[in-house]
Amino acid sequence: MGEIAEAMLDGDLCEGCGVYLGRGQGFPRRCRDCQRTENQPAPDERVPCPTCGKRVKFIGLADHQHAAHGARRGSA
Repeated sequence: MGEIAEAMLDGDLCEGCGVYLGRGQGFPRRCRDCQRTENQPAPDERVPCPTCGKRVKFIGLADHQHAAHGARRGSA
């Protein structure tokens, strides 16, 4: 196995993007950016609106909340 793959498996490098995380603990880890994107739904995935429950695409949720509920953009 290569050195980079070993470092990712040991947790020295992020398993998602390869950024250096410091000395690992022997298991794969992810950086904050990769953790954040890992937990977000895909842009075209439908998610429920927290206000009305209507299922809209994740990428259009802020627009829906602004148009339907008068919420500020970016408050999703």
